Amino acid sequence: MMRFERRLPVGPAVALAIAVACFGLTPARAQPASPASEAVPAETVQPALVKLLPPPIAQSKTLVVAVTVGSPPDEFRNSDGEIVGWEIDIIRGAAESLGLKLDFRPITFDSVIPGLQAHRFDAAVGQIGITDVREKVVDMVGTLLGNELFAARSNSDIEVRSLDDLCGRTVSTTRGSREYEFMQAQNPKCTAAGKPPINALVFNDGVSASDSLINERSDLFWLGSTGVGYFVAQSHGRAKVVGHYTDMSYIGIALPKGSDMSKPLQAAVQHLIDDGTYAKIVRKWGLEGGAIKQVPINPTGIAS
Repeated sequence: MMRFERRLPVGPAVALAIAVACFGLTPARAQPASPASEAVPAETVQPALVKLLPPPIAQSKTLVVAVTVGSPPDEFRNSDGEIVGWEIDIIRGAAESLGLKLDFRPITFDSVIPGLQAHRFDAAVGQIGITDVREKVVDMVGTLLGNELFAARSNSDIEVRSLDDLCGRTVSTTRGSREYEFMQAQNPKCTAAGKPPINALVFNDGVSASDSLINERSDLFWLGSTGVGYFVAQSHGRAKVVGHYTDMSYIGIALPKGSDMSKPLQAAVQHLIDDGTYAKIVRKWGLEGGAIKQVPINPTGIAS
């Protein structure tokens, strides 16, 4: 697993400013417009991309995609019960350009990699950070840049400069996440320093994890920058960003290791970038700061 040690202090006065600068969030866009008013135009089928499809997918014309619903703006259900989000817009646009229909299968985050390894899904989305450990067992197609943020209630004096500041705190995150793994690795260090361990509250989705912060069940909410930044922007001043961990790295689409769909999806997402659709998607969700220009497969190290 990649672990980057550059950690910058984030004070209350600059907390939301960092979310704005790094991740394209603005207070004025606390709630993105509805999918109907900011609909991304459908893609036309690209014959050159269709030729890249492996025979089973070309024959079925369907891509089965696991989705970890419950982490806006990545994937969540809107008021009509539809699964929406920036990753949904990207995978849908890619599928349309490949002439494929999508079969979404909602699951929990900790079921993503086992499900891909068992070939129950052709691909998966769910704010999946690309790490060297994950690349050993699944293939990853990069779609955005981000890192990890900590949020606290607006009246909190907590500042997270390093993981040592988490010792003795109750921190909420999602099941199977990197953040939970980082907490587990940090606890022996807390104990060795004579400090109490981190009390990790683990939930099936980001909404439940962030709710625990607002409801004062946790001191901090720790997750990927898209989810935490979006939560803070929509909190009506009840929450703020108080630190970050890891440098900017890729988020992306996961596929079974050695999947013949990796290159077609890479090419399809690149097509979205080249025809301007990708720019519309990241602008729609306020994520311009994490936009990429070239789509990688299994990128390693820190994204430049």
